[in-house]
Amino acid sequence: MSVTALSGCPWRSYEQILAVHLQVLSSMTTKLLETADAGGRPSPSDVTEVLYPLRRARQFARQFESYSDRPSYREFVRSLDFYEKLVNEVDAARADEQRWQARRAQLAAPGEAFLDQARRTREALERER
Repeated sequence: MSVTALSGCPWRSYEQILAVHLQVLSSMTTKLLETADAGGRPSPSDVTEVLYPLRRARQFARQFESYSDRPSYREFVRSLDFYEKLVNEVDAARADEQRWQARRAQLAAPGEAFLDQARRTREALERER
C-alpha cells in the first residue's frame, strides 16, 4: 500500500501513519546517500521523487496538528525539516557536475542528521505507546 493511500486512511492510527512516513523518508535518504557515495548525480526526476514523500509527510503533519502537544509530533516535524535541508542541498549541488563532485561527500552530514532525527522521532513515538 502506498504512503498516499495510508495517509488518507481514517482507520489507520497516527502512530502507524507516522511510522510509515519515517520509513519512506529514511529509505529515500539512504538512497540519496548511496547514490552520492557511488558518485552518481541525481536527475531532476530523482529530486522530484524524493520531494514527493516530503510533501505527503507535511500534509500528514497538517492533518494531525491536534497532536502537536505530543513529543513524537514535534520530533516528526523536526525530522521533516532535516529531510528538506538534505534534499535542498542535493538539488542545489546536482545541477552542475563540478559542483556535485565538490559537494557530494558533504551530503553525508545532513543525511545522517535526518536519520538521527528520525530515530529520535521513533523513540518518542515508542515512549508514547
